[in-house]
Amino acid sequence: MKRILIGMLIVVLALVVSGVAVLLLVDADHFRPQVQATLSQALGREVTLGKLHVSVWSGSLDADDIHISDDPAFGEQPFITAQSLELGVRLWPLLLHRELRIVSLTLDHPAVRLLQSRDGSWNFAKFGGGTTQPVNPASAASQAPLAFSVDKLRIKDGSIELKRAAGGARDYQKVQLGADHVGLGTAFPFSMSANMAGGGTLKLDGKFGPWHAGDAVLTPVEAHLLMHDLDLVGAGLMEAGEGVGGVLDIDTQISSNQGVLQSKGHIVARQLRLVAAGSPSPRPLNIDYQVSYRLDAGTGSIDNSTLGSGGAKLAVAGSFDNRQKVIRLNLGITGKQLPVDDLQPLLPAFGVVLPRDSRLSGGSLGVNLHAQGPLDALVISGPVVLDNTRLAGYGLGAKLGGVLSLAGIKTPRDTTIRHAEATLSMSPSGIQADPASAEIVDLGSLTGKGGMAADGKLDFRMLVKLDKGVAGADQGASASGLLGHSGAGRLLGGILGGASDQGIGVRVVGTASEPGFKMDPSAAVGLLKSGIGGALGKGGADAPAARPADKTDKKSMLGNLLRGALQKTHKQD
Repeated sequence: MKRILIGMLIVVLALVVSGVAVLLLVDADHFRPQVQATLSQALGREVTLGKLHVSVWSGSLDADDIHISDDPAFGEQPFITAQSLELGVRLWPLLLHRELRIVSLTLDHPAVRLLQSRDGSWNFAKFGGGTTQPVNPASAASQAPLAFSVDKLRIKDGSIELKRAAGGARDYQKVQLGADHVGLGTAFPFSMSANMAGGGTLKLDGKFGPWHAGDAVLTPVEAHLLMHDLDLVGAGLMEAGEGVGGVLDIDTQISSNQGVLQSKGHIVARQLRLVAAGSPSPRPLNIDYQVSYRLDAGTGSIDNSTLGSGGAKLAVAGSFDNRQKVIRLNLGITGKQLPVDDLQPLLPAFGVVLPRDSRLSGGSLGVNLHAQGPLDALVISGPVVLDNTRLAGYGLGAKLGGVLSLAGIKTPRDTTIRHAEATLSMSPSGIQADPASAEIVDLGSLTGKGGMAADGKLDFRMLVKLDKGVAGADQGASASGLLGHSGAGRLLGGILGGASDQGIGVRVVGTASEPGFKMDPSAAVGLLKSGIGGALGKGGADAPAARPADKTDKKSMLGNLLRGALQKTHKQD
Protein backbone atom coordinates (compact mmCIF):
# COMPACT_ATOMS: atom_id res chain seq x y z
CA MET A 1 0.00 0.00 0.00
CA LYS A 2 2.81 2.33 0.90
CA ARG A 3 4.49 1.67 -2.46
CA ILE A 4 1.24 2.47 -4.28
CA LEU A 5 0.92 5.80 -2.51
CA ILE A 6 4.53 6.68 -3.26
CA GLY A 7 3.97 5.74 -6.90
CA MET A 8 0.87 7.92 -7.15
CA LEU A 9 2.74 10.83 -5.59
CA ILE A 10 5.53 10.44 -8.13
CA VAL A 11 3.02 10.42 -10.98
CA VAL A 12 1.32 13.58 -9.68
CA LEU A 13 4.65 15.35 -9.29
CA ALA A 14 5.63 14.28 -12.76
CA LEU A 15 2.43 15.67 -14.20
CA VAL A 16 2.90 18.97 -12.35
CA VAL A 17 6.51 19.26 -13.51
CA SER A 18 5.51 18.39 -17.06
CA GLY A 19 2.68 20.92 -16.98
CA VAL A 20 4.98 23.65 -15.69
CA ALA A 21 7.57 22.78 -18.31
CA VAL A 22 4.99 22.88 -21.07
CA LEU A 23 3.61 26.15 -19.70
CA LEU A 24 7.07 27.67 -19.77
CA LEU A 25 7.44 26.65 -23.37
CA VAL A 26 4.21 28.37 -24.35
CA ASP A 27 4.77 31.65 -26.15
CA ALA A 28 2.22 33.71 -24.22
CA ASP A 29 2.72 36.72 -26.49
CA HIS A 30 1.23 34.59 -29.27
CA PHE A 31 -2.16 35.26 -27.68
CA ARG A 32 -1.73 39.03 -27.40
CA PRO A 33 -3.52 39.93 -30.70
CA GLN A 34 -6.42 37.70 -29.75
CA VAL A 35 -6.68 39.21 -26.26
CA GLN A 36 -6.49 42.75 -27.64
CA ALA A 37 -9.11 42.02 -30.29
CA THR A 38 -11.45 40.35 -27.79
CA LEU A 39 -11.24 43.23 -25.31
CA SER A 40 -11.42 45.89 -28.02
CA GLN A 41 -14.57 44.44 -29.55
CA ALA A 42 -16.26 43.98 -26.19
CA LEU A 43 -15.39 47.45 -24.87
CA GLY A 44 -15.83 49.40 -28.09
CA ARG A 45 -12.39 50.94 -27.56
CA GLU A 46 -8.98 49.98 -28.88
CA VAL A 47 -7.03 48.06 -26.26
CA THR A 48 -3.25 47.77 -26.47
CA LEU A 49 -1.14 45.58 -24.20
CA GLY A 50 2.55 45.22 -23.54
CA LYS A 51 4.20 41.87 -24.09
CA LEU A 52 2.36 38.96 -22.50
CA HIS A 53 4.26 36.50 -20.33
CA VAL A 54 3.28 33.52 -18.25
CA SER A 55 3.11 33.67 -14.46
CA VAL A 56 3.73 30.04 -13.48
CA TRP A 57 2.68 30.18 -9.87
CA SER A 58 -0.59 32.05 -10.41
CA GLY A 59 -1.39 30.33 -13.67
CA SER A 60 -2.03 33.61 -15.42
CA LEU A 61 -0.92 35.71 -18.35
CA ASP A 62 0.53 39.06 -17.34
CA ALA A 63 1.07 42.22 -19.37
CA ASP A 64 2.55 45.62 -18.61
CA ASP A 65 1.69 49.04 -20.00
CA ILE A 66 -2.04 48.77 -20.72
CA HIS A 67 -3.90 51.46 -22.66
CA ILE A 68 -7.61 51.71 -23.47
CA SER A 69 -8.38 54.51 -25.89
CA ASP A 70 -10.91 57.24 -25.28
CA ASP A 71 -13.87 58.37 -27.35
CA PRO A 72 -12.25 60.38 -30.20
CA ALA A 73 -14.55 63.31 -29.38
CA PHE A 74 -12.65 63.72 -26.09
CA GLY A 75 -9.12 63.77 -27.45
CA GLU A 76 -6.26 61.37 -27.97
CA GLN A 77 -5.29 60.70 -24.37
CA PRO A 78 -6.24 57.21 -23.17
CA PHE A 79 -9.43 56.61 -21.23
CA ILE A 80 -7.72 54.05 -18.97
CA THR A 81 -4.07 53.27 -18.36
CA ALA A 82 -2.70 50.64 -16.01
CA GLN A 83 0.70 49.48 -14.84
CA SER A 84 -0.10 45.82 -15.28
CA LEU A 85 -2.84 43.40 -16.31
CA GLU A 86 -3.22 39.89 -14.95
CA LEU A 87 -5.38 37.47 -16.96
CA GLY A 88 -6.44 34.35 -15.16
CA VAL A 89 -6.78 31.57 -17.77
CA ARG A 90 -7.80 27.91 -17.87
CA LEU A 91 -4.54 25.98 -18.08
CA TRP A 92 -5.58 22.69 -19.71
CA PRO A 93 -7.17 24.23 -22.80
CA LEU A 94 -4.10 26.43 -23.08
CA LEU A 95 -1.67 23.54 -22.70
CA LEU A 96 -3.49 20.96 -24.82
CA HIS A 97 -5.18 23.03 -27.50
CA ARG A 98 -3.48 26.40 -27.28
CA GLU A 99 -6.97 27.81 -26.60
CA LEU A 100 -7.28 30.97 -24.49
CA ARG A 101 -10.14 31.06 -21.97
CA ILE A 102 -10.06 34.08 -19.67
CA VAL A 103 -11.66 33.50 -16.26
CA SER A 104 -10.41 36.55 -14.33
CA LEU A 105 -9.04 39.99 -15.03
CA THR A 106 -7.05 42.12 -12.59
CA LEU A 107 -5.86 45.67 -13.28
CA ASP A 108 -3.14 47.04 -11.04
CA HIS A 109 -2.83 50.82 -10.47
CA PRO A 110 -5.23 51.85 -13.24
CA ALA A 111 -5.87 55.53 -13.88
CA VAL A 112 -9.32 56.44 -15.26
CA ARG A 113 -10.27 59.78 -16.81
CA LEU A 114 -13.99 60.66 -16.69
CA LEU A 115 -14.70 63.73 -18.83
CA GLN A 116 -17.84 65.68 -19.63
CA SER A 117 -18.25 67.75 -22.80
CA ARG A 118 -20.01 71.09 -23.10
CA ASP A 119 -23.17 69.41 -24.36
CA GLY A 120 -23.33 67.33 -21.16
CA SER A 121 -22.26 63.97 -22.63
CA TRP A 122 -19.61 61.80 -20.93
CA ASN A 123 -16.63 60.01 -22.43
CA PHE A 124 -17.76 56.70 -20.92
CA ALA A 125 -21.26 56.88 -22.43
CA LYS A 126 -20.41 54.63 -25.42
CA PHE A 127 -17.94 52.47 -23.52
CA GLY A 128 -18.75 48.79 -23.96
CA GLY A 129 -20.73 49.49 -27.12
CA GLY A 130 -18.84 46.90 -29.14
CA THR A 131 -17.79 47.17 -32.77
CA THR A 132 -19.19 45.70 -35.94
CA GLN A 133 -15.75 44.27 -36.75
CA PRO A 134 -12.80 43.22 -34.59
CA VAL A 135 -10.17 45.91 -34.16
CA ASN A 136 -7.07 45.14 -36.24
CA PRO A 137 -8.58 41.89 -37.61
CA ALA A 138 -5.47 41.05 -39.62
CA SER A 139 -3.40 40.72 -36.47
CA ALA A 140 -5.96 38.65 -34.58
CA ALA A 141 -5.72 34.89 -34.27
CA SER A 142 -7.82 32.70 -36.51
CA GLN A 143 -10.37 32.10 -33.73
CA ALA A 144 -13.25 34.56 -33.50
CA PRO A 145 -13.05 36.76 -30.42
CA LEU A 146 -14.87 35.37 -27.44
CA ALA A 147 -17.84 37.14 -25.87
CA PHE A 148 -16.50 39.21 -22.99
CA SER A 149 -17.29 37.62 -19.66
CA VAL A 150 -15.09 36.78 -16.70
CA ASP A 151 -15.71 35.09 -13.39
CA LYS A 152 -13.77 37.74 -11.49
CA LEU A 153 -12.90 41.36 -12.20
CA ARG A 154 -10.56 43.16 -9.82
CA ILE A 155 -9.12 46.67 -9.72
CA LYS A 156 -6.32 47.33 -7.25
CA ASP A 157 -5.15 50.73 -6.01
CA GLY A 158 -6.69 52.71 -8.86
CA SER A 159 -7.38 56.41 -9.32
CA ILE A 160 -10.24 58.30 -10.96
CA GLU A 161 -10.06 61.87 -12.24
CA LEU A 162 -13.48 63.42 -12.88
CA LYS A 163 -13.70 66.64 -14.89
CA ARG A 164 -17.05 68.27 -15.56
CA ALA A 165 -17.90 70.70 -18.35
CA ALA A 166 -18.63 73.43 -15.81
CA GLY A 167 -15.05 73.30 -14.59
CA GLY A 168 -13.20 71.93 -11.61
CA ALA A 169 -11.94 68.40 -11.02
CA ARG A 170 -12.56 65.76 -8.38
CA ASP A 171 -10.09 63.04 -7.60
CA TYR A 172 -10.61 59.61 -6.08
CA GLN A 173 -7.63 57.59 -4.91
CA LYS A 174 -7.05 54.07 -3.57
CA VAL A 175 -9.90 52.78 -5.71
CA GLN A 176 -10.61 49.11 -5.10
CA LEU A 177 -13.19 47.22 -7.15
CA GLY A 178 -14.37 43.65 -7.03
CA ALA A 179 -17.04 42.15 -9.31
CA ASP A 180 -18.00 38.53 -9.93
CA HIS A 181 -19.62 36.80 -12.90
CA VAL A 182 -19.08 39.87 -15.02
CA GLY A 183 -20.73 40.02 -18.42
CA LEU A 184 -21.93 42.91 -20.50
CA GLY A 185 -25.27 41.22 -21.12
CA THR A 186 -26.28 40.53 -17.54
CA ALA A 187 -26.44 42.15 -14.11
CA PHE A 188 -23.61 41.27 -11.74
CA PRO A 189 -22.73 42.05 -8.11
CA PHE A 190 -19.90 44.46 -7.33
CA SER A 191 -18.17 46.19 -4.41
CA MET A 192 -16.16 49.39 -4.66
CA SER A 193 -14.28 51.61 -2.23
CA ALA A 194 -12.22 54.79 -2.66
CA ASN A 195 -10.66 57.73 -0.86
CA MET A 196 -12.16 61.12 -1.74
CA ALA A 197 -10.41 64.45 -2.02
CA GLY A 198 -10.46 66.21 1.32
CA GLY A 199 -9.95 63.02 3.33
CA GLY A 200 -13.31 61.26 3.06
CA THR A 201 -14.00 57.67 2.06
CA LEU A 202 -16.78 55.97 0.11
CA LYS A 203 -18.01 52.42 -0.18
CA LEU A 204 -20.50 51.23 -2.78
CA ASP A 205 -22.01 47.74 -2.87
CA GLY A 206 -24.73 46.49 -5.16
CA LYS A 207 -25.68 45.11 -8.55
CA PHE A 208 -24.78 46.60 -11.92
CA GLY A 209 -26.13 45.89 -15.40
CA PRO A 210 -27.04 44.75 -17.95
CA TRP A 211 -24.71 47.19 -19.66
CA HIS A 212 -26.50 49.63 -21.99
CA ALA A 213 -24.25 49.59 -25.04
CA GLY A 214 -25.70 52.70 -26.67
CA ASP A 215 -25.41 54.94 -23.61
CA ALA A 216 -23.74 53.71 -20.43
CA VAL A 217 -25.63 56.36 -18.43
CA LEU A 218 -28.78 54.27 -18.93
CA THR A 219 -27.27 51.14 -17.36
CA PRO A 220 -29.35 49.98 -14.35
CA VAL A 221 -27.76 50.16 -10.89
CA GLU A 222 -29.02 49.07 -7.48
CA ALA A 223 -26.59 49.89 -4.68
CA HIS A 224 -25.94 50.93 -1.09
CA LEU A 225 -23.65 53.95 -0.73
CA LEU A 226 -21.74 54.89 2.42
CA MET A 227 -19.65 58.06 2.58
CA HIS A 228 -17.70 59.10 5.67
CA ASP A 229 -16.07 62.46 6.39
CA LEU A 230 -17.08 64.05 3.10
CA ASP A 231 -15.60 67.55 3.32
CA LEU A 232 -17.85 69.83 1.22
CA VAL A 233 -14.97 72.20 0.43
CA GLY A 234 -12.21 69.61 0.12
CA ALA A 235 -14.31 67.47 -2.23
CA GLY A 236 -15.04 70.46 -4.48
CA LEU A 237 -18.76 70.73 -3.68
CA MET A 238 -18.23 74.22 -2.22
CA GLU A 239 -15.69 76.86 -3.14
CA ALA A 240 -12.84 77.39 -0.72
CA GLY A 241 -12.57 80.86 0.80
CA GLU A 242 -16.32 81.53 0.88
CA GLY A 243 -16.57 80.97 4.63
CA VAL A 244 -18.99 78.06 4.28
CA GLY A 245 -18.60 74.32 4.54
CA GLY A 246 -19.24 71.21 6.56
CA VAL A 247 -18.42 67.52 6.88
CA LEU A 248 -21.01 64.86 5.99
CA ASP A 249 -21.61 61.19 6.72
CA ILE A 250 -24.02 59.72 4.15
CA ASP A 251 -25.91 56.43 4.24
CA THR A 252 -28.19 56.00 1.24
CA GLN A 253 -29.79 53.55 -1.14
CA ILE A 254 -29.52 54.42 -4.83
CA SER A 255 -31.39 53.05 -7.80
CA SER A 256 -30.77 54.10 -11.39
CA ASN A 257 -32.88 53.04 -14.33
CA GLN A 258 -33.28 54.59 -17.78
CA GLY A 259 -31.04 57.48 -16.77
CA VAL A 260 -33.05 58.52 -13.71
CA LEU A 261 -31.29 58.05 -10.38
CA GLN A 262 -33.36 57.76 -7.21
CA SER A 263 -31.65 58.20 -3.86
CA LYS A 264 -33.13 57.95 -0.39
CA GLY A 265 -31.14 58.05 2.81
CA HIS A 266 -29.77 59.82 5.85
CA ILE A 267 -27.04 62.43 6.29
CA VAL A 268 -25.31 63.52 9.48
CA ALA A 269 -23.85 67.00 8.93
CA ARG A 270 -21.07 68.16 11.23
CA GLN A 271 -19.71 71.71 11.48
CA LEU A 272 -22.27 72.79 8.89
CA ARG A 273 -22.08 76.44 7.87
CA LEU A 274 -24.46 77.59 5.14
CA VAL A 275 -23.85 81.36 5.19
CA ALA A 276 -20.59 83.26 5.57
CA ALA A 277 -22.00 85.37 8.40
CA GLY A 278 -22.66 82.25 10.47
CA SER A 279 -20.49 79.83 12.36
CA PRO A 280 -20.21 76.01 12.30
CA SER A 281 -23.11 74.26 14.00
CA PRO A 282 -21.99 73.09 17.48
CA ARG A 283 -23.80 69.76 17.22
CA PRO A 284 -24.45 67.40 14.30
CA LEU A 285 -27.57 68.01 12.24
CA ASN A 286 -29.68 65.21 10.81
CA ILE A 287 -30.93 65.25 7.22
CA ASP A 288 -33.37 62.69 5.86
CA TYR A 289 -33.73 63.11 2.13
CA GLN A 290 -35.27 61.74 -1.02
CA VAL A 291 -33.83 62.79 -4.38
CA SER A 292 -34.64 62.15 -8.02
CA TYR A 293 -31.88 63.07 -10.51
CA ARG A 294 -31.83 62.99 -14.31
CA LEU A 295 -28.31 61.94 -15.27
CA ASP A 296 -28.52 63.27 -18.83
CA ALA A 297 -29.96 66.67 -17.90
CA GLY A 298 -27.94 67.18 -14.70
CA THR A 299 -31.04 68.36 -12.83
CA GLY A 300 -33.19 66.87 -10.12
CA SER A 301 -35.77 67.32 -7.39
CA ILE A 302 -35.76 67.00 -3.60
CA ASP A 303 -38.93 65.74 -1.93
CA ASN A 304 -40.08 64.61 1.53
CA SER A 305 -36.83 65.75 3.12
CA THR A 306 -36.12 67.15 6.57
CA LEU A 307 -33.30 69.06 8.25
CA GLY A 308 -33.00 69.50 11.97
CA SER A 309 -31.93 68.31 15.37
CA GLY A 310 -33.89 66.36 17.99
CA GLY A 311 -37.62 66.91 17.67
CA ALA A 312 -37.28 70.06 15.56
CA LYS A 313 -37.19 69.30 11.85
CA LEU A 314 -37.53 71.71 8.95
CA ALA A 315 -39.31 70.40 5.85
CA VAL A 316 -37.21 70.80 2.69
CA ALA A 317 -38.41 70.44 -0.90
CA GLY A 318 -37.50 71.86 -4.29
CA SER A 319 -35.08 71.37 -7.16
CA PHE A 320 -31.36 71.48 -7.90
CA ASP A 321 -29.13 71.95 -10.93
CA ASN A 322 -25.77 70.18 -11.12
CA ARG A 323 -24.66 71.60 -14.49
CA GLN A 324 -22.61 74.39 -12.95
CA LYS A 325 -19.27 74.12 -11.16
CA VAL A 326 -21.10 74.29 -7.81
CA ILE A 327 -24.53 72.73 -7.47
CA ARG A 328 -27.39 75.27 -7.48
CA LEU A 329 -30.44 74.92 -5.24
CA ASN A 330 -34.00 76.21 -5.37
CA LEU A 331 -35.60 75.03 -2.13
CA GLY A 332 -38.44 75.79 0.21
CA ILE A 333 -37.65 75.42 3.93
CA THR A 334 -40.67 75.42 6.22
CA GLY A 335 -41.59 74.62 9.80
CA LYS A 336 -44.35 75.47 12.26
CA GLN A 337 -44.19 75.66 16.06
CA LEU A 338 -40.79 73.99 16.19
CA PRO A 339 -39.31 73.64 19.70
CA VAL A 340 -36.63 76.28 20.09
CA ASP A 341 -34.51 74.14 22.44
CA ASP A 342 -34.01 71.51 19.73
CA LEU A 343 -33.24 74.13 17.08
CA GLN A 344 -30.30 75.67 18.97
CA PRO A 345 -27.63 73.72 16.97
CA LEU A 346 -29.16 74.83 13.67
CA LEU A 347 -29.08 78.58 14.34
CA PRO A 348 -25.32 79.21 13.83
CA ALA A 349 -25.36 77.36 10.47
CA PHE A 350 -27.85 79.93 9.15
CA GLY A 351 -25.85 82.84 10.58
CA VAL A 352 -27.95 83.46 13.71
CA VAL A 353 -25.55 84.60 16.43
CA LEU A 354 -26.73 85.29 19.99
CA PRO A 355 -25.14 87.68 22.51
CA ARG A 356 -22.20 86.22 24.40
CA ASP A 357 -23.07 83.72 27.18
CA SER A 358 -26.77 83.71 26.24
CA ARG A 359 -29.09 81.12 24.79
CA LEU A 360 -32.72 80.80 23.78
CA SER A 361 -34.82 78.71 26.10
CA GLY A 362 -38.33 77.40 25.54
CA GLY A 363 -40.91 78.61 23.08
CA SER A 364 -41.46 77.83 19.42
CA LEU A 365 -40.20 78.97 16.04
CA GLY A 366 -41.95 79.12 12.68
CA VAL A 367 -40.19 79.66 9.33
CA ASN A 368 -41.18 79.89 5.68
CA LEU A 369 -37.90 80.36 3.85
CA HIS A 370 -36.72 80.17 0.26
CA ALA A 371 -33.12 79.11 -0.45
CA GLN A 372 -31.79 79.87 -3.91
CA GLY A 373 -28.38 79.98 -5.57
CA PRO A 374 -25.13 77.99 -5.55
CA LEU A 375 -24.53 75.84 -2.49
CA ASP A 376 -21.63 78.00 -1.31
CA ALA A 377 -23.47 81.32 -1.86
CA LEU A 378 -27.07 80.61 -0.95
CA VAL A 379 -29.54 83.44 -0.53
CA ILE A 380 -32.08 82.39 2.11
CA SER A 381 -35.06 84.69 2.59
CA GLY A 382 -38.51 84.74 4.13
CA PRO A 383 -40.47 85.35 7.34
CA VAL A 384 -39.49 83.96 10.75
CA VAL A 385 -41.75 83.99 13.82
CA LEU A 386 -40.66 83.40 17.43
CA ASP A 387 -43.12 82.94 20.31
CA ASN A 388 -42.90 82.70 24.09
CA THR A 389 -39.17 82.18 24.41
CA ARG A 390 -36.54 83.49 26.78
CA LEU A 391 -33.12 84.86 25.92
CA ALA A 392 -31.40 83.54 29.02
CA GLY A 393 -28.34 85.41 30.24
CA TYR A 394 -29.10 88.68 28.46
CA GLY A 395 -31.24 91.51 29.84
CA LEU A 396 -32.39 93.80 27.06
CA GLY A 397 -34.21 96.04 29.53
CA ALA A 398 -30.99 96.78 31.39
CA LYS A 399 -29.19 97.61 28.13
CA LEU A 400 -31.90 100.01 27.01
CA GLY A 401 -32.23 101.41 30.51
CA GLY A 402 -28.57 102.42 30.47
CA VAL A 403 -28.90 104.05 27.07
CA LEU A 404 -32.02 106.01 27.97
CA SER A 405 -30.72 106.95 31.46
CA LEU A 406 -33.82 105.47 33.09
CA ALA A 407 -33.26 106.31 36.73
CA GLY A 408 -34.13 103.56 39.18
CA ILE A 409 -35.17 101.02 36.54
CA LYS A 410 -35.12 97.41 37.68
CA THR A 411 -34.90 94.86 34.88
CA PRO A 412 -34.64 91.06 34.89
CA ARG A 413 -31.41 89.34 33.98
CA ASP A 414 -33.11 87.51 31.09
CA THR A 415 -35.18 88.82 28.19
CA THR A 416 -38.59 87.22 27.79
CA ILE A 417 -39.90 87.47 24.24
CA ARG A 418 -43.66 87.22 23.98
CA HIS A 419 -43.65 87.46 20.20
CA ALA A 420 -41.08 88.40 17.54
CA GLU A 421 -41.13 88.30 13.80
CA ALA A 422 -38.90 89.40 10.95
CA THR A 423 -38.53 89.07 7.21
CA LEU A 424 -34.97 87.87 6.77
CA SER A 425 -32.55 87.78 3.86
CA MET A 426 -29.39 85.76 4.50
CA SER A 427 -26.65 85.95 1.86
CA PRO A 428 -22.84 85.94 1.62
CA SER A 429 -22.83 89.66 2.46
CA GLY A 430 -24.67 89.12 5.75
CA ILE A 431 -28.18 89.06 7.17
CA GLN A 432 -30.86 91.71 6.69
CA ALA A 433 -34.10 91.98 8.69
CA ASP A 434 -36.66 94.29 7.11
CA PRO A 435 -39.00 94.69 8.85
CA ALA A 436 -38.41 93.30 12.32
CA SER A 437 -40.47 93.58 15.49
CA ALA A 438 -40.64 92.12 18.99
CA GLU A 439 -42.80 92.29 22.08
CA ILE A 440 -40.69 92.08 25.24
CA VAL A 441 -42.32 91.22 28.55
CA ASP A 442 -41.96 93.97 31.21
CA LEU A 443 -40.38 96.32 28.70
CA GLY A 444 -42.42 97.12 25.60
CA SER A 445 -42.23 96.69 21.86
CA LEU A 446 -39.47 97.16 19.29
CA THR A 447 -39.89 97.75 15.57
CA GLY A 448 -37.39 98.61 12.89
CA LYS A 449 -34.94 97.19 10.39
CA GLY A 450 -31.25 96.57 9.96
CA GLY A 451 -28.70 93.86 9.47
CA MET A 452 -25.54 92.03 10.38
CA ALA A 453 -22.60 92.14 7.95
CA ALA A 454 -20.53 89.06 7.09
CA ASP A 455 -17.94 90.14 9.67
CA GLY A 456 -20.61 90.18 12.40
CA LYS A 457 -21.03 93.96 12.70
CA LEU A 458 -24.54 95.18 13.51
CA ASP A 459 -26.44 98.19 12.22
CA PHE A 460 -30.08 98.25 13.33
CA ARG A 461 -32.36 101.23 13.78
CA MET A 462 -35.20 100.46 16.16
CA LEU A 463 -38.17 102.29 17.54
CA VAL A 464 -38.75 101.39 21.20
CA LYS A 465 -42.17 101.85 22.75
CA LEU A 466 -42.08 101.28 26.48
CA ASP A 467 -45.00 99.75 28.33
CA LYS A 468 -46.81 102.35 30.47
CA GLY A 469 -46.26 100.14 33.46
CA VAL A 470 -42.50 100.30 32.88
CA ALA A 471 -42.42 104.07 32.53
CA GLY A 472 -45.10 104.71 35.20
CA ALA A 473 -46.80 106.94 32.67
CA ASP A 474 -50.32 107.10 34.10
CA GLN A 475 -51.40 108.31 37.47
CA GLY A 476 -52.35 104.90 38.73
CA ALA A 477 -49.00 103.47 37.79
CA SER A 478 -46.81 106.44 38.55
CA ALA A 479 -46.12 105.32 42.07
CA SER A 480 -45.53 101.68 41.17
CA GLY A 481 -43.84 102.12 37.80
CA LEU A 482 -40.19 101.19 37.45
CA LEU A 483 -39.26 104.86 37.34
CA GLY A 484 -41.36 106.03 40.24
CA HIS A 485 -38.57 106.09 42.85
CA SER A 486 -37.75 109.80 42.79
CA GLY A 487 -39.06 113.12 41.57
CA ALA A 488 -36.69 113.05 38.63
CA GLY A 489 -37.59 109.43 37.89
CA ARG A 490 -41.32 110.23 37.99
CA LEU A 491 -40.84 113.16 35.69
CA LEU A 492 -38.80 111.12 33.22
CA GLY A 493 -41.35 108.34 33.46
CA GLY A 494 -44.09 110.78 32.51
CA ILE A 495 -42.03 112.08 29.62
CA LEU A 496 -41.33 108.59 28.33
CA GLY A 497 -44.96 107.69 28.76
CA GLY A 498 -45.96 110.70 26.72
CA ALA A 499 -43.58 109.58 23.99
CA SER A 500 -44.68 105.96 24.05
CA ASP A 501 -47.14 106.43 21.18
CA GLN A 502 -44.48 107.52 18.68
CA GLY A 503 -41.55 105.60 20.21
CA ILE A 504 -37.93 106.22 21.12
CA GLY A 505 -35.22 105.93 18.48
CA VAL A 506 -32.40 103.51 19.32
CA ARG A 507 -29.52 102.38 17.17
CA VAL A 508 -27.96 98.92 17.67
CA VAL A 509 -24.26 98.67 16.80
CA GLY A 510 -21.29 96.50 17.77
CA THR A 511 -21.42 92.79 16.98
CA ALA A 512 -24.02 90.09 17.44
CA SER A 513 -22.05 88.60 20.31
CA GLU A 514 -21.43 92.03 21.88
CA PRO A 515 -24.28 94.33 20.78
CA GLY A 516 -24.23 97.99 21.78
CA PHE A 517 -27.14 100.43 22.09
CA LYS A 518 -27.25 104.18 21.72
CA MET A 519 -29.98 106.75 21.32
CA ASP A 520 -30.56 107.93 17.78
CA PRO A 521 -29.89 111.72 17.76
CA SER A 522 -32.83 112.65 15.53
CA ALA A 523 -35.20 110.50 17.56
CA ALA A 524 -33.84 111.99 20.79
CA VAL A 525 -34.72 115.50 19.61
CA GLY A 526 -38.23 114.32 18.78
CA LEU A 527 -38.42 112.68 22.18
CA LEU A 528 -37.46 115.90 23.95
CA LYS A 529 -40.11 117.93 22.11
CA SER A 530 -42.97 115.48 22.43
CA GLY A 531 -41.96 114.41 25.92
CA ILE A 532 -42.28 117.90 27.39
CA GLY A 533 -45.81 118.22 26.08
CA GLY A 534 -46.64 114.73 27.30
CA ALA A 535 -45.27 115.38 30.77
CA LEU A 536 -47.06 118.68 31.14
CA GLY A 537 -50.36 117.24 30.05
CA LYS A 538 -50.53 114.71 32.91
CA GLY A 539 -51.96 117.02 35.56
CA GLY A 540 -55.63 116.25 34.94
CA ALA A 541 -58.66 118.53 34.94
CA ASP A 542 -58.31 119.53 38.64
CA ALA A 543 -54.60 120.23 38.50
CA PRO A 544 -53.57 123.84 38.94
CA ALA A 545 -52.37 125.65 35.89
CA ALA A 546 -48.64 125.36 35.42
CA ARG A 547 -46.70 128.52 35.83
CA PRO A 548 -44.10 129.56 33.28
CA ALA A 549 -41.47 129.19 35.98
CA ASP A 550 -42.54 125.58 36.53
CA LYS A 551 -42.11 124.85 32.84
CA THR A 552 -38.62 126.28 32.89
CA ASP A 553 -37.68 124.20 35.93
CA LYS A 554 -38.99 121.00 34.31
CA LYS A 555 -37.14 121.71 31.10
CA SER A 556 -33.92 122.17 33.04
CA MET A 557 -34.48 118.94 35.00
CA LEU A 558 -35.21 117.02 31.80
CA GLY A 559 -32.16 118.49 30.11
CA ASN A 560 -29.94 117.37 32.98
CA LEU A 561 -31.34 113.83 32.81
CA LEU A 562 -30.86 113.39 29.05
CA ARG A 563 -27.75 115.50 28.49
CA GLY A 564 -25.35 112.66 29.23
CA ALA A 565 -27.04 110.24 26.87
CA LEU A 566 -27.25 112.77 24.05
CA GLN A 567 -23.67 113.98 24.41
CA LYS A 568 -22.40 110.40 24.49
CA THR A 569 -24.40 109.59 21.40
CA HIS A 570 -22.99 112.53 19.44
CA LYS A 571 -19.46 111.50 20.35
CA GLN A 572 -20.05 107.94 19.12
CA ASP A 573 -21.50 109.16 15.85
